[in-house]
Amino acid sequence: MKNISKALSVILGIVVAAPYAWAGATETYLKRCASCHHPQRYGISAPPLIPEYLGRKKEKDIAGIISNGLPATNMPAFKGQLSEGEINELASYVLTPAEKPVWGVDEMLSTLKVSYNAPSDKKSPYDLTNFFMIVEGGAGKVHFMDGDSFTLLDSIRAGAIHGGPKFDKDLRFSYIVSRDGWVTKYDIVGLKEAGRLRAGISSRNIAISSDSRYLAIANLLPDNVVLIDTTTMKPVRTIEADGAFGAVYSLRDKGEFVVAMRDSPEILVIDDKTFAVRKINIDQPFTDFFIEPGERYLVGTSREGTHITVVDVEKGEIYRTIKSDTGMPHLASAAVWQVNGSAFAAFPHIGKPLITVLDMTTWTVKKEIKIKGPGFFARTHDLIPHLWVDTGTDTIQLIDKKTLEVSGEVVPEKGKKAMHIEFTKDGGRALVSVWEDDGAVKIYDTKTLGLIKSLPFKKPVGKYNATNKKF
Repeated sequence: MKNISKALSVILGIVVAAPYAWAGATETYLKRCASCHHPQRYGISAPPLIPEYLGRKKEKDIAGIISNGLPATNMPAFKGQLSEGEINELASYVLTPAEKPVWGVDEMLSTLKVSYNAPSDKKSPYDLTNFFMIVEGGAGKVHFMDGDSFTLLDSIRAGAIHGGPKFDKDLRFSYIVSRDGWVTKYDIVGLKEAGRLRAGISSRNIAISSDSRYLAIANLLPDNVVLIDTTTMKPVRTIEADGAFGAVYSLRDKGEFVVAMRDSPEILVIDDKTFAVRKINIDQPFTDFFIEPGERYLVGTSREGTHITVVDVEKGEIYRTIKSDTGMPHLASAAVWQVNGSAFAAFPHIGKPLITVLDMTTWTVKKEIKIKGPGFFARTHDLIPHLWVDTGTDTIQLIDKKTLEVSGEVVPEKGKKAMHIEFTKDGGRALVSVWEDDGAVKIYDTKTLGLIKSLPFKKPVGKYNATNKKF
C-alpha cells in the first residue's frame, strides 16, 4: 500500500508532509476525494482541503463532515463506506500543511487564449433578450439556447461551475467561470468561444461591471479578487484582504462590486472603474446574501443562521437585524416582488421545509410557509402570480404572491429531484431542472401549467435568461 501511495503521489505531483506516515490517507484521498477536491487539495468542484482554507476547524469537525456529509452541498456521507479509523486518518491528513499556490499575473497570462477582441457587426437571428445559458452539471457543459423556440444552438465544455454565468450589458458576450478558475468569454452573437483565461486555482464566482468593461473574479485560491479587462481578457488589478473571499456581485446602478468575506465580518465595496475599495464592518460573516432591487441594502446571514443582517451599503452600516432560528436561510436564491407598493422577498431554509416571506418595506417577517420538503431555490417573475419553489423532492410547489398560500404544484418526473426554476423574459414559460443523471429541463406554460417541451440533460442545474439574470 505504501508503494502504491508513493507512486500516485509522484505521478500527480502531490506535496505532502511525511508521505509514508500518510500513505493510507493519501491513497484514500486520491480514491475518494481527489476528483472533487483536486489531487493537491486545491479544490475543483468542491472547496480546497488545506489548513489555509479550513481555518479553525478541528480534526473532529472534519471527521464529522466526512462521516455525515454537509448540508446544502454535494458532499456525501462516507459513514459505512470508510471505517472510523480511515475517516479519522483522512481528517488529520487534510489538516497537514500543503504548499499554497502562487497564481499571479505571469501565471494567468501563460494561460491566456484570445480568438478575437471586438465583436463583429453581425446581427443575431435570435432575440438575445430572451437568450438562455443552461448549465449541465453532469457533463461539465454550458449550453446556449434560443428562448423563443427552445432550440439548442451551441455548447462549450466549462468544467464544474458554482457561480452563475453573466451576460454583458449589450448582449454581445457572456462570461463563465469554473471552480478551477477558468474564465471563458463566449460570443453569443457569433456563437463561438472568444477567449479564456485561468484567473485562479479555485474560484467562487464572477461579476461584471456596470459598463461591462471589467470582470471581477472571487478566488478561494489564492485569496483575492482578480479584475480582468473583458476586451483583452488580461488581468488589470488584484485585490487582497485578510481572510477568504466569499462571493462578488455587481451593483450595476451604483457602478460598484460588492464582496463578502467568508470568515470575517466585513464587506468590501469596489468602485468598478477606479477599483477604489471601502470596507463595511458587519456583525457576522456573510455566507449567503442577496441584493434588494434598489441596490441600497444587502441582506445576509452566516452558516449558523441565527439572524439576518440588513446592511445599508450607501451609509456603510448595519441597518437592521432580523431574528431567524429556523435553519440557515438560503438568501442568494431569494425571489423578490412587489404588491401594492410593498416589496417582498421569499427564501427557503437549508434543511427545513419552510419558505420565509420578508416584508422589505418594514423589514419584518410577513409569513413562514410550510412546503413539502427542504428546498434550495425560490423564483418568480413580475408578470406571473406565483412563486415557484423547489422542495428537495420531485415536486415544485406554487405559492400565490397575494395570499401567500400554496396553490398548486408541478411534478416533472415522479421520483426524480426537481430543482432551480427560471423564466422566459415575459414570464410565460418556466424552465425546471430534473437533477438526475438521466435528467432533463422541463418547460411549462406558467398559466396552464401544461408541459411545453422536455430537453434531455445529465444533471442540469442553473438556467440563466439574459433579461432575468441580474447582479
